[in-house]
Amino acid sequence: MRRLGRSREYELTALPERLRHWHAPRANRWECLQVTRGRLDIQWLGEDGIAALELGAGSTRWIAPGTRWRVDGGNADAAFVLEIHADDATAAAAPQPLRAALLDDATCLTAADGPTLEHLLRTLARGSHCLLRTPFDPTAQVGAAIEAGAGTLAWHPLERTAHEHVALLVCAAQPIGLLEYLGRDHAVIEAALAGALHGDTQRMRWLRNVLARHLFIEERLLFPPYLAAGGREGWVRGLCNEHGHLRRDLARLDDAATRRRFLLLLDGHDEKEEQLVYPDILARTQAEQARLAVEVMGLGLVTDTAASNAAACAQGNMTGPLASSP
Repeated sequence: MRRLGRSREYELTALPERLRHWHAPRANRWECLQVTRGRLDIQWLGEDGIAALELGAGSTRWIAPGTRWRVDGGNADAAFVLEIHADDATAAAAPQPLRAALLDDATCLTAADGPTLEHLLRTLARGSHCLLRTPFDPTAQVGAAIEAGAGTLAWHPLERTAHEHVALLVCAAQPIGLLEYLGRDHAVIEAALAGALHGDTQRMRWLRNVLARHLFIEERLLFPPYLAAGGREGWVRGLCNEHGHLRRDLARLDDAATRRRFLLLLDGHDEKEEQLVYPDILARTQAEQARLAVEVMGLGLVTDTAASNAAACAQGNMTGPLASSP
């Protein structure tokens, strides 16, 4: 481990906005947070929701690669030093281990019919996450449970076949915001990617499905109201262009150069969205937050036609609401 650049001290009263939003050290980077004055409150996004910690003067906290965290508050006079360290033992071209474990560590639940599923959804333990398998489409029941769950229940659909539907269910200890959900969706993509790179054909199918759904959420559900509210059209066009590269490279992950390009692009793309774009989307679409949260968190897997339409957007063929400019 070696420190990169100089240490920098931050004061809570003059904190950069990026540190108040969810962000994470990139691959093979660790962040060392040292509180020099006052009390600092931080949060990080774990598998079971948001965890919080109070750090007093003299406290040190190491933040691992891929861990989503933010400054949540503290004393008015709080100050801290943030150092960036390089970890030469962590490959820069592989999904983060903490994120890759998201699917591996999930418990399995099976519901053979609607009433059984509704019972399972009502009795999920707070702070749990599980892989749900059903022989039928559970979208309607899960959507209703999400609306009734006061924001603590979320899902990430993984696969839909004629005989089985699979999804990751998360029951958090406190309400899940849209920003947190989108960050977790990034984590699910990376978890599926980790398995796919080890030759797991099921995880490869999951990767294709969750990536298509995530890009659809951004291109068809979030970007149109964002642009209509005066959002940055250049950001949207740039992200859509990167979406096109991700889609094309996804089909060629067996090639070493393509795989490395895909991983590095995905890492930087996710960081840019979570630090800059998502906060700006939320700030500009306040009046539509409730509707957007329900649409995004309750969405099932997208069809091939929907994914194709989204791909056209990424290639610059922006039509309908997405073509509107500030």
